[in-house]
Amino acid sequence: MSSALTYPLPILPSIPDNLEHLDSRHALPHLMALMKNTLIRGLNRIYACAPLVNVSHPALLPFLDYVRLVLTQLEVHLEEDATFFSANALAGVAATEANPDTKTIRESIISLMSLVAAWILDESDFCSGALCEGLSFGPSLVAIMQAQIRALTPTPLSSIISHSDLLELIRASVGRISERSDMTFLLPFVVSHHDRATSTHWPKIPGGFVEVFPTLILNHPGCWQFAPYNPLTNETQSLITI
Repeated sequence: MSSALTYPLPILPSIPDNLEHLDSRHALPHLMALMKNTLIRGLNRIYACAPLVNVSHPALLPFLDYVRLVLTQLEVHLEEDATFFSANALAGVAATEANPDTKTIRESIISLMSLVAAWILDESDFCSGALCEGLSFGPSLVAIMQAQIRALTPTPLSSIISHSDLLELIRASVGRISERSDMTFLLPFVVSHHDRATSTHWPKIPGGFVEVFPTLILNHPGCWQFAPYNPLTNETQSLITI
C-alpha cells in the first residue's frame, strides 16, 4: 500500500472528553486513536533516535531494548485489532476499512524484530540506516489507521451492536492485550507516549498499579529516556539528552 506520509508520522485526531462517559459506539474510534497514537509516537521516537545512537554510544543496548519492546507491543496491537473485528457482533463492519488487512505490515514488523534481536546479541553489527529502512512500513500503517478510524463512525456501529455489547467486547479486548503484554513495559509505555494535552482522562491506570507505578518503571529503566514524555512527571523529553 503506497502512502504520501513520511516521518515524523502524523498523530490521529482524538477528543479530550472522558470516554468512559460516552456511549461506547461513539467512544470506540477515539479510544482506538489514543492507543494507536502511543504506538505512532513510539515509531517516531525510534526513527528520530536511530541516527543519534551509534555503535559506540553507551545507550545503544537500552535503545535496542526499547525498539524491541515497542515493536512487540505494536505486533500485539495489530493482532488484537484483527481478533476484535472478527467478533460475530461486528460482522457488519468487518469487511470495511474498519478491519484492515495488516498481514504485510506485520510481516515487516516481525522481520525488523529479528534484525533487532541480532543487534542485541552483537551490538557491533548495529546500523541506524538499516533500522530506519526497516521502519519504512510506518507511513502505510498510519494511512491504514487513519482510514480505520474514519470508518468507525457511530452510525454503522449503532446499527449492528448495542452500547453494552460493544463495551463488553472492548473490555475483553483490553484483557487479551494485558494477557499478551509485559505490563511492566505496557503501562509506563502508554503513560510516557501519551500527550496529556490531548486528554487528561486517558489512560486510566488500573487501581492495583497506581501505588507501585514508580517501582514498575524500574523493570525497564533504560527505556524511558527515549520516550517523548517522562512517565512520572509527564514532562516533554528532548532527544538532546540522549
